[in-house]
This record gives sequence, C-alpha cells and structure tokens, in this order.
Amino acid sequence: MNSPDFVPLPVTVGSGQTIDISVNLIAPNTPGNYEGYWQLLSGDGKVFPASPSVNGPLWAKIRVIAPAFNTLTPTFVATSGTPLEATPIAQATSSLDVTYDFVGNACVAQWESTDGTLPCPGLDGDIHGFVKINNQAKLEDGTTASLPTLLTFPSSSSNGYIQGTYPEIQIQAGDHIQTTVSCEQGATSCSVLFSIHYLDSSGTSHDLWTLGEFYDGEYFNLDLDLSSLAGQTIRFVLNVSSLGSSAGDRALWVAPRIVHFPVVVPTAIDTSTPTMPAPTTTPTQTATATPPVPTATSTMSPTPTPAAGNQNPLTSIQQIIDSIASFFQRLFGGK
Repeated sequence: MNSPDFVPLPVTVGSGQTIDISVNLIAPNTPGNYEGYWQLLSGDGKVFPASPSVNGPLWAKIRVIAPAFNTLTPTFVATSGTPLEATPIAQATSSLDVTYDFVGNACVAQWESTDGTLPCPGLDGDIHGFVKINNQAKLEDGTTASLPTLLTFPSSSSNGYIQGTYPEIQIQAGDHIQTTVSCEQGATSCSVLFSIHYLDSSGTSHDLWTLGEFYDGEYFNLDLDLSSLAGQTIRFVLNVSSLGSSAGDRALWVAPRIVHFPVVVPTAIDTSTPTMPAPTTTPTQTATATPPVPTATSTMSPTPTPAAGNQNPLTSIQQIIDSIASFFQRLFGGK
C-alpha cells in the first residue's frame, strides 16, 4: 500500500515503556481486500514481539470498494471538533423533512451477528453482539451529542459483525442518508468497519458506503445522495464489523436518518432552429424558348431502290456492266 520499507522509532524506548508509531499507507485504486504486515526490529536486526501477548506481526487490513454513485458532493466529510447537529450539513437540513429515522425504527429491523439473530434492544455486554437505543452519544473526542443514537457491538467471534436489516422503503430524488459515526468515548481499543448497503427487490446486496474507524479522537459525518436510487424500493442494512478483536468495539451511529432535499427542475431552453417565414409574393420565372433542333439535309443523291421482285443475278450484273460501258463511251465520244 505504498508504505516505506521501515519507520524508525522517534526516540529511544526503554524496557516496559510504550510509544506511538504511525505509518502512512495509500489505499489502492482497484477494489478488493488488502493486508499489510509489520514487525518490530531491534538495532542489531533482530525481530521481537510488540508485547508478551503479541507473538506475530502487526497488521493493517482494509477493503477498497468501488464508488456507488458519481456525485458532485463528497461521500463523507471528516470532522474533529463538532457533532452532527452543529455541522453545516445539519444546519442545511434542519428545516427539511426527515423521511426515515433509523433509530426510531431500530427494533422494526432484523438484527443479527456472526452468532445468529439478536434481540432489540439487546443487553449491554452480550458477547454475541447487541444493539442499544440511546438519547445521546458520547463521542470519542469527549463531546456529548444530544441526539438519538444506536450503540452497536459486534459478536466476539472471529471476524465478528453486527447488522440490522430494515423494512422496505421507496427512495425519491433528493433523498440523502445522513449520520455521524464514532467509537464510544472510553472504548480505546475500538477498531471497526462501518458500512451501509442495500438489498434490491430481488434480494441482491449492493454496497453504498464503507469507513474504517479507530479510537483516534475523531469521527465522521456522512451525507450520501441517494438520487441514483430514485423510484426503487429497497431495504437498508447498517453493518459494523470488527477489525481484529471485538473486545472494545462499541460503535455509535449518531442520528442515522434519511432527509429529503427539494429537487430543482431545470428550465427547458428552446434550442430548436427558427423557421423562416414564407415569402409573400411568388417570384415570376421567365420562360426561355428552346431553340429548334436543326434538321439535317442530305447532300447525296438518293440511290434508286430496285423494284421488288425476283431478278436473275446474272442479268443484274450484265446491266451494270452495260451502264458502265455506256458512260465511258459518252465520256470519250465513242458509240
């Protein structure tokens, strides 16, 4: 993932001390699952574990998905100091219709985890996973947001997850799905993958949005335009998956909802070609006389046509000879 080969420790670290180390990675452009593995190396080139409980390498796992829509607005906006109700997104939508409330309809959804079907609301601390409905959220930066919130906890099983599948709703042009996602305050080992997908009328699943979240003192606001799904009847699925152990994966969906923005219908512009008016007078055409075709005049004397009938070929030849002889006799004065 385009990382450096190694990252030096910024200071000397003694036995039993801890230090934060960061590595810059770049997600590939091609959709897929990617993993990166790292090990600690001493000054003399020997590999050693990060702690007595971690014998293998450290790892980073990501999933790159193709964008579902090509919109002019970003899929999500990262924030670090203001909860959802104070962001420009919330201010812009405060007077708009909330067409669907995922918190208010949470227990209408079907919740499940790696271990099977879950009750709603669930029991906090259930190792099989749980969902709870709260009236406020304590975000990982210390902020308390007085907004309806879903607290979700994935199963503690390997590759644990929790997800809620909501009833069918019809999407209109101008609909947006909005929420703030965060780890709960104090859940310092939280490391999860938030995702939203939907099921179409045939039950086929489609990815809409995915975000990896760690306990880093920041959270994310999501504002996703659903206009490309206008007219479809779909079922939304909210999913949280563990990235490693689920022990501290207390993940918050703050005020998840669908709001409707007015759709501006563009004014049609007449691009047709103007029609020229018909002339008021009919132009007069002047007829030009076609010159007569001259008649050819023959300068040759016509040859008499022999009379029809049966003639003796020898008699005709003799007549011709006699005529030639008579011509020369007259010409030279002979008889």
